[in-house]
Amino acid sequence: MTNNMKKTILILLLISSITLNACTPQTASLSKPHSTEIQKHKIKLKKQPVKINIHHKFKGFKLANVPKQFCGTWYRADPYSKKARKLIITSHTVNGDIAYQKIDPDLKLNHNSVKQNKKYAGNICLISVQGNSLKVRGFLDVVDLVYKTGFFKGHSCLFMSYGTNPQAINGVVFKERAVTLQYRKFDFSRIK
Repeated sequence: MTNNMKKTILILLLISSITLNACTPQTASLSKPHSTEIQKHKIKLKKQPVKINIHHKFKGFKLANVPKQFCGTWYRADPYSKKARKLIITSHTVNGDIAYQKIDPDLKLNHNSVKQNKKYAGNICLISVQGNSLKVRGFLDVVDLVYKTGFFKGHSCLFMSYGTNPQAINGVVFKERAVTLQYRKFDFSRIK
């Protein structure tokens, strides 16, 4: 091999290695400013609140008014979490569901009906108020969630019951997040 051929091969190898290096990912020191540049231009998406139409009419139902003693922001927690979840009750909604009352006693709701499942789809619930308790359930659900006003160790709360036995207490929601977290491991089923 002549010296010119060796130089040509060496130049070709050098050019090919430069070309290959240009195609490989950048080194960490070069990619760091690039990643901060992306973070500067990152768009933060905000959750848009679900728009609730409280003026929607359902035959046999009317918009319900939730009593004031149940309204407000309540907090609940479970023993396995260190975070409290919100339960927001307004004058016409329960946790984002529009509250209705059944006014037609002859209207039969059937959770197996495809037609009714389409008709009553969405954020809607049925409520009924009896004394100091508020019963809430989905339009086609068969089990109520019952909230009763009361006090636990001097704190205003709502006692919750699921199912057919409204006397059994399955949980409690409090007005204060700190109180909720303080009693998150308490066994409320012992309360009578």
